[in-house]
Amino acid sequence: MTYVSPKTGKQYIIINAGGARQSPDRGDYIIAYALPDHH
Repeated sequence: MTYVSPKTGKQYIIINAGGARQSPDRGDYIIAYALPDHH
């Protein structure tokens, strides 16, 4: 998923990682990366 801040125009890439279906260890993680600013 991508998100662009309406205030700053900065763009982010968001990843939702839920883990493997067969694994007993479940992980619900949201990871976000900010893209570099355009100059």
